Amino acid sequence: MKVQLYAVRKDQVWEWQCTIHAQTDIQYWFEHYAADAGLVLFEPFVSLGQGMRLLEGLRKRSIGVASKTLSEDQLLAMVRREAATIGIDNRKYISKMMDYTSWREGHMPRVKLLQGVYVTLVEACRGRSLLVDEIQQLIEASGPELTGLDTTWPAYLQLAYLNGDAALTNGLLIQEKRNWRRWFKKASHYTCKRCGSGESRMFWSPCLECGQACPYCEECLTMGRVRHCSLLVLGGSGDAASIANADDDLQAYITPWGLSDAQTHASLEGLSYIQGKQSDGPGKFLIWAVTGAGKTEMIFPFIHYTAARGGRVLIATPRKDVVLELQPRIQRAFADYSVVTLYGGSEQRWEQGQITIATTHQLLRFHQAFDLVIIDEIDAFPYHNNPMLSYAADKVCKTSGTNILLSATPPTSVRQAAERGRLPHVRVPVRFHKHPLPVPLLITTPHLRKSIASQTIPLSIQSRLENSIERGAQVFVFVPNIQLVEPMVVLLRTKLKGDVAVRVEGTSSKDLSRTEKVQLFRNREIRILVTTTILERGVTVPKSDVFILDADSKLFDEAALVQMAGRAGRSKDDPHGKVYLAAAEITASQKEAVKQIKTMNRIARKQGFLQGGKG
Repeated sequence: MKVQLYAVRKDQVWEWQCTIHAQTDIQYWFEHYAADAGLVLFEPFVSLGQGMRLLEGLRKRSIGVASKTLSEDQLLAMVRREAATIGIDNRKYISKMMDYTSWREGHMPRVKLLQGVYVTLVEACRGRSLLVDEIQQLIEASGPELTGLDTTWPAYLQLAYLNGDAALTNGLLIQEKRNWRRWFKKASHYTCKRCGSGESRMFWSPCLECGQACPYCEECLTMGRVRHCSLLVLGGSGDAASIANADDDLQAYITPWGLSDAQTHASLEGLSYIQGKQSDGPGKFLIWAVTGAGKTEMIFPFIHYTAARGGRVLIATPRKDVVLELQPRIQRAFADYSVVTLYGGSEQRWEQGQITIATTHQLLRFHQAFDLVIIDEIDAFPYHNNPMLSYAADKVCKTSGTNILLSATPPTSVRQAAERGRLPHVRVPVRFHKHPLPVPLLITTPHLRKSIASQTIPLSIQSRLENSIERGAQVFVFVPNIQLVEPMVVLLRTKLKGDVAVRVEGTSSKDLSRTEKVQLFRNREIRILVTTTILERGVTVPKSDVFILDADSKLFDEAALVQMAGRAGRSKDDPHGKVYLAAAEITASQKEAVKQIKTMNRIARKQGFLQGGKG
């Protein structure tokens, strides 16, 4: 996008600006300051990226300058000097003075903007982070209220910028740094303003706007190309809802949901944090809840509390299937509020809801939009080791808002921050049925590939598999990688030929029939399901046992082992499911996983949350 640089005089002081629609700026300043305003416009137009660099440089160099005494020629000289520093041919630059008298007498074209259209567009952009293509899609989706904005939207957005209702910036932040390894030579470093990715994710290619090689961000490319010259529109966050410091009885937001004692304790702690939060930046509160604790039910009081005060709520979860699963539950629970679901291909992409349920990648299209942001499974893919999504999750919360982090297995950094008192948190150490978590049993076995090669199953595994089948359990058999799934299925089919036919199947991320097989497993038509960590979370089967083979694999870290173990014992009718870690050696990950499960059981017993109270 091309922009025009200009200087505006307000009450005898010059200020540097650039615009995507100069007529709007001229009209704005003269309407607000009349004869006290003066403008000097500079040509040629430049790309938005170049314009932002010029603007930044000029504003820095103007600090301390007696700007009220500057003439048009001096302003032009400053522009030419700055243009030369960033490689623009400064000889082409010319200036044009605009004065109030000529504008008032109609010598300059006026811009006719409709207030209703302006308000509608500002509201549609509120809390969003959008590229030009997305702005145009938003306008098309908004219906007749924004009809005719196909070509005039730059004028409305420029007015929104001048009024402080939106921010207009370029897609990449550029910083000049000196490299001491190269004799302190200055070099430019780029960061994506939408996803936060740095230099390693920049890709250079020819750009039509600036006429040279220009970087764009590869990390968030699937959501649209963000170049140094791209226009990025950041809608205003709006007025913050009066969430904090409300003098309310918090129990009133707990009672309707029928929570257990442990869930009630956690929800009250979270509500107390939200209520007492000071507005010095987004707050963070961790709910560290064991698998099967009922995290969804625990967030209902937070949603209720925030929505009742007119606040906007976001529930972000890693997977589309979880979004679709949550939508009817949230809609039923909060029938009086508008609920929007966002995922790849969602038909509600441009709708504004008081409660939004979204996959994590959709967060890139928001900016300081929500009073309450609930991030589910912060340790799961695609969050795990993904700075982009962590950045996106942070920037969607209003500065006065709160982030609620949910996890059964928080990342090490988050867990340490909680344990050291740097992150407010609460633990939920027990499931809703008040029985302790099944503690894994460690079994020594040969490496899985040896068993497959010799077509034998260790007796210690086979006897326990047969016991699980006899007791009527569904059996998860986890293996480290996809290549082991089918060979293990064949081996189990060969060796488990008892009096009762047992159906054995396998699935993985590459299995197109995965959803169908999981449903058959739930329906007990499949009794043994061999799988990878793709099913370590999000799948609840009432009566199930878990076998983790090659548990010493580097692919099975502590969090993965805890999550896989968490598939057992989730039902009140079978709370004591079996979990087995089978491996040639005992690793630190196995020890830490068992320790974490035992610790949660100990805390639950100490706090009296287990069936029968303290013991």
